[in-house]
Amino acid sequence: MKKRLGFLLILFLGITILVSSAVGAQEIKKGGTLSITDFSFASARTLDPHIAQAAGSMRFIENLYNTLLKYKKGEYGSLEGDLVEEYSISEDGKVYSFKIHEGVKFHNGDDLTAEDVKYSIERIIDKEVRAQHFDAVENIEVMDDFNLEITLAEPVAPFLTYLAYPMNAVVNKNVVEANDDSLNDVDAGSGPFKLNVWERDQFLVLDKFEDYFEEGKPYLDRVYLKPIDDETARTTALRNDELDIILQVSAKNIDRLAEYPNINVESVAGTYWEYLGLNTEAGPLSDKKVRQAVAWAVNRDALNQMVKFGKAAPLTGGPIPPGHWADDELKVYPAQDLEKAKELLSETEYSSGFETTLIVLSNPDQLNAAQVIKAQLAPIGIDVEIRSLESSVYFENLGNGDFEMTVIGWVGFVDPDEYLYNIFHTDGIWNQQAYSNKEVDALLEEGRRVSDQEERRKIYREAQRMIAEDVPMVFLYVNPQASALQQSVRGFDVNPTVSTISLTETWIDE
Repeated sequence: MKKRLGFLLILFLGITILVSSAVGAQEIKKGGTLSITDFSFASARTLDPHIAQAAGSMRFIENLYNTLLKYKKGEYGSLEGDLVEEYSISEDGKVYSFKIHEGVKFHNGDDLTAEDVKYSIERIIDKEVRAQHFDAVENIEVMDDFNLEITLAEPVAPFLTYLAYPMNAVVNKNVVEANDDSLNDVDAGSGPFKLNVWERDQFLVLDKFEDYFEEGKPYLDRVYLKPIDDETARTTALRNDELDIILQVSAKNIDRLAEYPNINVESVAGTYWEYLGLNTEAGPLSDKKVRQAVAWAVNRDALNQMVKFGKAAPLTGGPIPPGHWADDELKVYPAQDLEKAKELLSETEYSSGFETTLIVLSNPDQLNAAQVIKAQLAPIGIDVEIRSLESSVYFENLGNGDFEMTVIGWVGFVDPDEYLYNIFHTDGIWNQQAYSNKEVDALLEEGRRVSDQEERRKIYREAQRMIAEDVPMVFLYVNPQASALQQSVRGFDVNPTVSTISLTETWIDE
């Protein structure tokens, strides 16, 4: 029998009987428990999809719920129906008509109807975290239990992508109201798995939802998500057959883990981009020339080699990764130039240098990156103090703008609007750098209205050029998305967005 970590043993309430059904030439075996870990899981603080911002919370939540549409497996940037059976868009791009599947049940047995969809979108707007996805919504009309229309004030090019974002989930209105609008520890979903137990900072257990609307799915009986902070502990547990999946494998372990015969390491071009964030509101970093000096002093290629073992792709322009249709292909900072950095500083009141503080999580890669950046900035007279903060304190500081520098990243975006609007628009909900440029604002607003992809590409290229030159962030690199899986794991999609929604179709071959 396959070994499991000790803490899994208490979860086995009986003997799992594996049954199988033939699908094409492949025999899918149903049942069993799959265990998965990731460094991001430690940041999970809520099970409410409409307020979740940390990656760990999102990974915990996404299999509890459904969205109207979802990311298509194996095709980054493509969408397909989830709750939606069929839809149409009016010629003027303003009216979206949706027919949702009949017979969808919430985990408590309630029927999911178009009223729940309307209520969920209104709740997302009310919670503000992703309200900007729905800024243009003028009216939501429920036609009957399974049909609704959403009317926009103006066309919004990425609107369908917003509806597929895993946290724009449809929640059970009755459950929300019964819990005084708090879903922090509550399951109000209809997804393939339902909540068994969440021990905060320890583990999350999800059980198969027997009445899931996709017949025969999910295949697994149970999913166990366990935060393991220490990277060595994660890889050791996988090698010892005590875990099934490490969701994100660090660059240094991609080749190492691939050497083990019982482990598959699968890697795709990723969306996890990391940056050196600069608070533009006060102090030396409020001066654009100082920020540009920092950008020229950072050696991205050296960082990639020293921190990412050469596995990442350096970002010399904006954050949209190479290979994306909106990749800017700009080289605003093609290579480190210390002389240019010193010259820029000499034109400011900080010509003799200054002291600053860089806050960071205990993530080893980001700690290492902080140390390398500290060394790279020293020759131009910038003395960096690094402070490693506990997760909740760190994100509170970041959200309040209580920092000077930070190394962190974003992951999971699909449309270029997701990469840019909420982070770099003056009123963006995640504009933690307090960045404001009215010309950039206008471009990002235009990018939402234009439907032609080539026109949008030009708009976002110009926006990224301006952002890179203003330097609210020093863009560092985008990581590959690599997962390590036991050979027995089948059907799991190693997704550029790091989403685990393919657990619906994942099974264990043993």
